[in-house]
Amino acid sequence: MVQAVNIAAPAVVTFRCDACDSNTVLKSNGAESLLVNEIGAYTGQHLINVRDNSLTTEFTITADAAWSLVIDDITAVPPTNGPVSGHGDSVILMGGSFTTVAITNVGESNFQVLAYGRGNTLPLIVNEIGSYSGTVKMAGPAYVTVHSSGDWSITPQ
Repeated sequence: MVQAVNIAAPAVVTFRCDACDSNTVLKSNGAESLLVNEIGAYTGQHLINVRDNSLTTEFTITADAAWSLVIDDITAVPPTNGPVSGHGDSVILMGGSFTTVAITNVGESNFQVLAYGRGNTLPLIVNEIGSYSGTVKMAGPAYVTVHSSGDWSITPQ
């Protein structure tokens, strides 16, 4: 199914398909392109239109059960100060001033952390397969997208 939208500003997309059994896919025609590609049930958040001149006008959804797609303005993400943890794909706004973070992930699939904000010239902070533990450079405050199949944590240092 193709769903037309008109999103010219940065936004948060929340996609949910609780009863999906097979391949579940969410694609945008914006710069972020493939947002979800999972087998079975899925719930998660993604940032879109974070690159300069990015524009999303449609989503393509492949799902074998009822699904929902909610689009919120990026300002709807509440800021967090200090450590934050979660499960699965999430969008967070890490408040405060910091230059490094300790990151952990317990999972088996691809684990990515992307940070958007001043001082983060390359958004890809972590890109690993499976569990991960390390300290990396990341400047705050920043909007952060986490892609994980498991539990994760980010602690400003």
